[in-house]
Amino acid sequence: MNDQTALITGASNGIGFELARCFARDDYRVVLVARHLDELKEAARLLHQEFGGVDIVLLPFDLSRPETPEQIYAETTKRGLQIDALVNDAGFGETGYFTDTDMQTELDIIQVNATSLVHLTKLYLRDMVARNEGRILQLGSVASFTPSPCQAVYAATKAFVLSFAEAVQHELKQKKSAVTMTILCPPPTATNFFHVAHAEDTWAANHAASPREVAQQGYDALMDGAARSLPTISAKVNFFSSLLLPDSVLATLMNTQLHPTNK
Repeated sequence: MNDQTALITGASNGIGFELARCFARDDYRVVLVARHLDELKEAARLLHQEFGGVDIVLLPFDLSRPETPEQIYAETTKRGLQIDALVNDAGFGETGYFTDTDMQTELDIIQVNATSLVHLTKLYLRDMVARNEGRILQLGSVASFTPSPCQAVYAATKAFVLSFAEAVQHELKQKKSAVTMTILCPPPTATNFFHVAHAEDTWAANHAASPREVAQQGYDALMDGAARSLPTISAKVNFFSSLLLPDSVLATLMNTQLHPTNK
């Protein structure tokens, strides 16, 4: 063990689980946060199978509940865990016209993707700044850069994450803090996201990136203290397109990616 601890939300599958693998491989203690205990136990089993005696803490908490960030912070404090790396990976989306989608689902999306991310960042960043050490990885998306019809609320939360992270990055520099914050902006990635978002038969779902590749590039950027990671050529193309094309064109292109397609 290197006596360092990483806390990863959304850690039971997808990019979150692959990021947990990266930390476990480097002998971090990993604190896995997700809603379902059975899925966390399976993630822990796989990590133990691959990395032997890795120290794993399971915290089954639902980040759609406003009180959850305080509960997570209280639990890690009670256990005497100093969080050296915070990964705000948890997030989900919903696909469909805004007039047709479920309001409570979208309020939960805002709570999980944006509000809980800010809340956890506030709690753990203060401790990191006081120690003058620590790392935070925020999960954005290529949707952070463009309007996304049929995923209007999801994309708006990711635009929020990008703006929030970049502002705090500047503040940390102003404070001359050694703490770093990195934003990971992956392209559509082959995770459970598309199932939850009811978008399994779309172009984006069928041209998705590997979560392991995305996580590794994000992890490398975090360890390097980089401001941003655009994993894969697809993410870079999306980003540079957002600099060159008007929002109306970008919205049309993003909408096309969410149309059903024949495999």
